[in-house]
Amino acid sequence: MNKDDGPLALTLTLHVDNASHYYSTKSGHKVRFSSNFGMFLSGAGALLAPLLAPTSALADESPFSSVYLTEVLPEGGVEFEQWATWKWHKPQERFYRFQGRTEIEYGVTNRFQIAGYLNYSRTKIVPRGPGAPDGPEDETHFDDVSAEFIYQVMDPYTRPFGFALYFEPSIGDGVRALEFKGLFQKNFMEDRLIFAANINLEYEWEYDNGAGAWEHGSAVELYLGGSYRVAPGWFLGAEFLTEMGFDGHVLGGATHEETAFYFGPAVHYATQNWWATLAVLPQLPWAGNPTNTPGAISHGFLVGAEQMRVRFRLGVIL
Repeated sequence: MNKDDGPLALTLTLHVDNASHYYSTKSGHKVRFSSNFGMFLSGAGALLAPLLAPTSALADESPFSSVYLTEVLPEGGVEFEQWATWKWHKPQERFYRFQGRTEIEYGVTNRFQIAGYLNYSRTKIVPRGPGAPDGPEDETHFDDVSAEFIYQVMDPYTRPFGFALYFEPSIGDGVRALEFKGLFQKNFMEDRLIFAANINLEYEWEYDNGAGAWEHGSAVELYLGGSYRVAPGWFLGAEFLTEMGFDGHVLGGATHEETAFYFGPAVHYATQNWWATLAVLPQLPWAGNPTNTPGAISHGFLVGAEQMRVRFRLGVIL
């Protein structure tokens, strides 16, 4: 995946070798035409070039579901993005949650990207035992509105590695959040192999109607991903997520309460005009509970966190 060429972009170079004609794709594949098409291709090449030319509009596509790259849209670029996340399975209860996110992104400059999106969810919980971590729930509701700002400090295609800064404020009914990310990216093998890492810090405020006060919480996360282009437009990889929850705000006397780990495969496909990513991320039985809360961990899994997570992302250039 090259910053200036989509995964399926054509180089638009016609090669004439005796009676055969070829065109080459970005991934190095050649498509051969017999000599009967030679005259046609030679004349049509210039006409098709503007339609098939590579575009940098997919510069911010991601082969991961949760891990961000350091790439951003070019100046003036606009993209629609839809997220869909399914979470299920907790001990001693029937737990199901769907989370949706609808987003519009805009490239302010070649290094600065902004976005706005809506978050909504559907939750159904049926407790089935005394150890169920949640009470009964059957709700569909709008969660909050978020904005997103990404500034690319170092371009992964022109510098030794990519680095970007991310900031996201969110506001909803009785909910506030601020999220900060440091994004890192390193490409190898002519951009066929991509490694990325995100260091995330999130501050949360939730209003407790009973107490008439705001409760403070925070999270620190380390997200890692690796992906390899196995065919034109196709990437296969994996993601490893470490998520730590705190009572109170980090750097303000917070208490580390829990840690959950997720790991699983991610598959990505892209054309010149759209891309899609699907990842399956089961929780690993390595959960941590520094406060030693009774019943917080069962068979190595964090009881309060879902044991299965599936996320689908779709991006469309506008």
